[in-house]
Amino acid sequence: MDQANLAAAWLSFAATAVGLGGLISQASAINDQLDPYHANRTAEYLGIWFQRQQRFPWWRITKPPPLGPVIIAKMAGGFCGVNTIYITRIPASPTGRAGWSTILAMFNHEPPVFASAVIDGDAAEKASLSAVTTRSGNADGRADAEAAARSASWIQLDRKALKRHQDHACIVISRTTLITMLVVTNGRPVFQYSDATGFRAGYASYCGQWYITWPIGQEAIVKFAAHDSIGTSEVLPRAFAQRVDRCGQLVSGVVRAAASPSSNFAVAFPGRKPAGTYRLEHAVKGFQGAHSGRHLYNMMGGRAFEVDFLSARAVGDVDSDAGAGKETETETETGSQQSISIPAGTLVLELPSKDDGKRTVKMIVPPHEQHILAQALDSLPWTSLSWSMHRGLRDILLAYGRPTMDKHRASLAALLKSTVEAHPEVFRARGWDAEFVRHNMGHMAASAILAGGGNSGDAVRVVTDIAAMYVGDWDAGRLDEVDFWRRRQRQGADAREGGELDAQAVVALTKLFVLEWSQEFDYQLYHYLPISLYFA
Repeated sequence: MDQANLAAAWLSFAATAVGLGGLISQASAINDQLDPYHANRTAEYLGIWFQRQQRFPWWRITKPPPLGPVIIAKMAGGFCGVNTIYITRIPASPTGRAGWSTILAMFNHEPPVFASAVIDGDAAEKASLSAVTTRSGNADGRADAEAAARSASWIQLDRKALKRHQDHACIVISRTTLITMLVVTNGRPVFQYSDATGFRAGYASYCGQWYITWPIGQEAIVKFAAHDSIGTSEVLPRAFAQRVDRCGQLVSGVVRAAASPSSNFAVAFPGRKPAGTYRLEHAVKGFQGAHSGRHLYNMMGGRAFEVDFLSARAVGDVDSDAGAGKETETETETGSQQSISIPAGTLVLELPSKDDGKRTVKMIVPPHEQHILAQALDSLPWTSLSWSMHRGLRDILLAYGRPTMDKHRASLAALLKSTVEAHPEVFRARGWDAEFVRHNMGHMAASAILAGGGNSGDAVRVVTDIAAMYVGDWDAGRLDEVDFWRRRQRQGADAREGGELDAQAVVALTKLFVLEWSQEFDYQLYHYLPISLYFA
């Protein structure tokens, strides 16, 4: 009898356990379906961040929101505290559908490591030795995969709960962070609308497409999608270095010399002006009182009161200089023409107008300001990619430097082409595709130089890497600061126009080439954006 009761008790317990288990399973399934983040908790959506979610007990009724990284980027602090990042157009680690996971897989806080499965003489994994380490062999395959994941892991970032917006799980970023990411990826506007329904904009960049939407009465949301035309391999090195602080300076219209005890040169440029005649005037520490890119510079953590300013003052507001010189004509407000005396030694630049882009702005540049422009060109930072930059800065420096560039353009193109032909094995070691180096690289560089302008990040990477290889083991500080333009100004009429280009000339002219191929960026974009945005 006792055994029968015991067996009945155990059967009853087992039936109860099975019933409770079924109820709990059904409740869990129902709870999953009611979870607003149900579709956003998967590895397909979160990518590598799926592995970094908090574990929660099975008996908990409601699940907390999934966690995402805290992304803060600006000129003064770099991208998440890292100033020099290594950018890849093909993500270095698995990504999800979330745009922020894709960006973090393209922005690497250390030189990324890529595994190459099979290497032969003509085709292999592309990796610049200056920024990338490549390993081969099956034995190290797992270690390589782990290293590649670490290079884009950003595991040190703080994490916060994601915010749900429509069917997206978003992180919250500031408008400063958005603008910084746009300029670091060489963003340029494709379309922009602001009307009664809200604000919409699209930006193309070297890494992918950016979309900004801010409907009236709703949250602003940012989306990012990687390019779908690259495939799984490139003929270019897989990664290149990008300095966040330099990108922030140039989009704000500031050229700052490399930090050194002997130089504290920093100057900001004015924006575009309406048609007319203006005089460029150097104001020591005058950037804080300017309009131009001062607000953006301060937003990004800069100190505008430490920066000089080149102001563009209408000639009617200043006294004409006396003395022998030349005359230029300008149109008055009534449409009549008047002649203005230009002192000897003064340069007149023709610049695009703010209104229609036609070269109807005449900028008078006195000798002292010419020296400032020469130093600004010498102090332009080195880069592997074209800039998203302040258009006033670009207009003035291009107008000043292009006549010299045109005199040396053919020589520079021939030099870069011959450098590739003479050292193909060096470029192969730097991560370039062997066939591309043999048949295309030199011709592509020469054509880009001779074109005088364009819109191709790949062309800029080709030209800058050839120039960097030509000058040898120059570090970033030495590439940032040359003496070519100031030396020409000191020589004056005796400046040599022909002959072989030295290393200083190659670096200086290559930096001007990057200006020619850079894109204008609206440095007042922040006016259209809220303080914080959702990054989906």
